[in-house]
Amino acid sequence: MTSSTEQTKPNPSPHRRKHQWIGAATLVAFAALVLPWLLTPRFESIREQGPQLTRLPDPPSVPAEPVVAPMIDQEALNASRDRLDALMGAPVGDESQASFILQVGAFKNRENAKALQTKLEALDIGRVYLRSEESLTRVYVGPLLDRSSAESASGAIQTKLSLKAQIKQYDVREHGQS
Repeated sequence: MTSSTEQTKPNPSPHRRKHQWIGAATLVAFAALVLPWLLTPRFESIREQGPQLTRLPDPPSVPAEPVVAPMIDQEALNASRDRLDALMGAPVGDESQASFILQVGAFKNRENAKALQTKLEALDIGRVYLRSEESLTRVYVGPLLDRSSAESASGAIQTKLSLKAQIKQYDVREHGQS
């Protein structure tokens, strides 16, 4: 005679497998539903023991005053415009504070102006630049810091190139952009 433990069945019955699957599903459902409930902290105790929160105060009330546009004094504005126009048309500085430039030539043919520019650059007396206006191209040297240096540069041009340079007061509005 064999005991029940010694008997082995090669294939368990399908009915038994069904019960095993149901048991496993029950355990998983139990774990998914009951374990989170057991492990969840009690939020009521946290709220009771946590920091005390107070309501922020309301912002201060500011009386709303109507915004008034500033008054513009038209007479002062016109006087300021007139003064600005007068300054823009006036010569720049007096001769004791002014800088000077030399106008060495004015040419209708730009190539002739470039040839003179090359000769003047070889003299090394200052910056040489060309200014084209309508049909003329003017050749300038400068700016030079004072009248005496402008006169000595003019003398050097007269001696070495036999050209008479015209000394002009430097005006940044007219001569400043090359």
